[in-house]
Amino acid sequence: MSMVQGQGKTPSTDTEKFFSEVAKDKYIPDRTPYVRESRRVVLKLGTKVLLKHKKGESGALHGLARDIVRFRERGYVFSIVTSGAVGFGMDAMGIEARPTDLKKIQALASIGQSLLMQNWNAIFAESGLHTSQILLTYDIIENRKRYLHARDCFRSVFEYGAVPIVNENDSVAVDELKFGDNDTLSALTAILTDADLLVLFTDTDGIHTRNPYRHGDAERIPFIEQVDESVFGLIEDKQNGLSLGGMRSKLLAAQRSAQMGTGVIITQGFEPDLAALLEGADLGTFIRPNHKYEKKRKRWIFFNHKMKGRVIVDRGAEDALVNHSGSLLPGGILGTEGVFERESIVGIYNTADTLIGKGITNYASAEIEQMKGRRTDQLKSESGAVFADEVIHRDNMIVI
Repeated sequence: MSMVQGQGKTPSTDTEKFFSEVAKDKYIPDRTPYVRESRRVVLKLGTKVLLKHKKGESGALHGLARDIVRFRERGYVFSIVTSGAVGFGMDAMGIEARPTDLKKIQALASIGQSLLMQNWNAIFAESGLHTSQILLTYDIIENRKRYLHARDCFRSVFEYGAVPIVNENDSVAVDELKFGDNDTLSALTAILTDADLLVLFTDTDGIHTRNPYRHGDAERIPFIEQVDESVFGLIEDKQNGLSLGGMRSKLLAAQRSAQMGTGVIITQGFEPDLAALLEGADLGTFIRPNHKYEKKRKRWIFFNHKMKGRVIVDRGAEDALVNHSGSLLPGGILGTEGVFERESIVGIYNTADTLIGKGITNYASAEIEQMKGRRTDQLKSESGAVFADEVIHRDNMIVI
C-alpha cells in the first residue's frame, strides 16, 4: 500500500474557475489531477444508504441530483448503480432479515424494483431529468455480443440525455448468473461506460487503518496508490441483514476498476457531496488508476472471471507469454483441462499449476489436444487447411 502523491494534467483556467465556485472551502489533496480530468462518472449507492434516504432521515439525494445536473452542463456523463430492490421489498413487506430462500429473494426483488425506480424518478423529476432502468445479469460478461449490446444501450441512453439507473436483475438471476454484489456490478458499469471515475457511496468514510466502528484510533487513508494484500488486511467486515457487500467487496471492485484505468473514491453516502468530490476534496479514500488494461477487449477478458477451462503450457511458452508479449502457439502446450468450444475464455497455467494469464481461444479443447506440442508449419503441411497459427493471440490475452 502506498500513499504516494499523484501526478496528472494541470486543469484549465475555466475549469479552475468552475471548481473554485463549487467548493471554495474544501481542502484539495493530491488526487486533484486525476479527479478533475474525469468526465464519465459512475456512482454506486448501497442498500443502507438508500433506505436511510427513503425513510426521510436525509434529503441529500436531491442535492446529489442537483449536482449531477450542474456537472452535466459542464460535459459530465453520469451512471448510477443502485442496490436496494430486495431491501425496498423487505421494507414494504415489513421484513427485517434478508431471506435465504432464492425464490423469496427473487419475489422481494420484483416487489422492490418498481419502488426503487419510483424513488429515483421522484429525485430526478425536480431537476427535470429522465432516468432509464438497466437490469443486468452476469451472462452479458460471458457473451461478447451481449456485452457489446449493453455498451450500445448505455451510449444511446446518454445520447437521449437520460441518467441510467443500473441494478442486477435479482428477480430472475440465479447463482450462475449473479454478480454476487452491486460493487462488482459497479466495476462492470465502469467498463461498459468507459468511466474515468467510480464513486462507491457507503456507510463508512473510506478505508481506515483499523475498523473505525471498533477502534477509536482508526485513521482514514486519503490516497492509495495500489490495492494489494496489505490493504485487504485492514478490513474487518460487518455482516448485516440487508446488503451482501462489505468493504472487502468494495476493495475488490476498486482493484478491478483501477486496473482498467478508472479512478475510485470510497466515501460515505449519507450526506454525499458530489461537487466537492469532483473538485478533488479530501473526502473518503481515493484509489489511483494504473491503466494496466487499456484496450477494451482486454478489459472484457480481465473482468470475465468464469473461465471455461484450462490450457497448461511448458516453461518456454510461459517465458514467451510473460516476458516477451508472445502469443500462445501449439508447440508450447502440454495439455488442456475441461471441455470448451472455440472463442471461449480459458485460463493459461504453468507446470506449477499457477494461473499466468487468460484469453480467448481460437480452438476447442479437443482440437488443442490434437495440436499440442507440434509446430504450426508441420500442422499446416499435414492438414493442408488454412487455420490460425495461434491458439490464443496476444491481442486476445492478458498476462496476470
